[in-house]
Amino acid sequence: MSRLLEDRKLLSEVVQMVAGNIICAFALGCFALPVGMVVSGMSGIGRMVNFYTGISVSLVVGACNLVLFIIGWIMLGHKFAASVAIGTFVYPTFLGIFQSIEPLQHLVDDPLLAAICAGVLNGIGLGLVIRVGGSTGGTDIPPIILNRKLGWKVAPMLYALDVAVFILQIPVTDTNGVILGILYALIYSVVMNKLIVMEQGGVQLMIWTEKVPEVNEKLLSMRFGTTLLKGVGGYMHDEKEVIYCAASNRNLNRIKRAVLAIDNKAFITITNMSEINGNGFTWYFRNEEYDPAVKNRHENHEEAEASISA
Repeated sequence: MSRLLEDRKLLSEVVQMVAGNIICAFALGCFALPVGMVVSGMSGIGRMVNFYTGISVSLVVGACNLVLFIIGWIMLGHKFAASVAIGTFVYPTFLGIFQSIEPLQHLVDDPLLAAICAGVLNGIGLGLVIRVGGSTGGTDIPPIILNRKLGWKVAPMLYALDVAVFILQIPVTDTNGVILGILYALIYSVVMNKLIVMEQGGVQLMIWTEKVPEVNEKLLSMRFGTTLLKGVGGYMHDEKEVIYCAASNRNLNRIKRAVLAIDNKAFITITNMSEINGNGFTWYFRNEEYDPAVKNRHENHEEAEASISA
């Protein structure tokens, strides 16, 4: 069973990485490059080479990606190479395909609209790739190598590379292209970050109530996990139990209504969380159903753990 689940997870991740790279290629090839805006990463380098030599952007990106892929394989091993293989080959291949289809080069007439479309689509593509731990290859590889060999931080190096590629394109790009490129980069950064944590975030609730057993059992019966924390009142110094509960945003009002229906004087604090992992969110104990008897819960929990590890 665990082997089957792992295979399904791997297949899902591969599909997301392929789809993400295709979407990125579509964004660059059909919206960003046709209007001459500055772009980041290997595509920006390809754009520069294309300006001076006439060699297609996709060919330059593919050649550079291949060289960096081989260097990464030699220096970091086959496991690393496997993690960037999809981005290394899928992205330039589809970029070339999209650029070769003439009608796709004129999807929009307004450069501002092109920048918005490119930013949104590229953000979606990058988000799909990064949320499953993938990479688009290209300029991602040198910072990772330097991180493994010298301990340099990856994020600052990536930012520095993107800025350098942007600056290199300024002399051969008009002002509109530079501004549109900055707008495009801002949009895809926001969309990418939103997509990476989409459906992984939620809220945490801390509930102070005089009816802890009733509220706790109600939340459990609604299939929300809880933790009972020991606390001491700051004023009276009396011992209290506090209910801790994590839930998705869409279930927040359900929990609040359930708690206040039992104790309308309950004190509830709510905190946004960017990501939640674990039982009930990213994986489940499938036969862990609510049971009023605590003894039975332990038995069900053990059975659930056994079925997961089988």
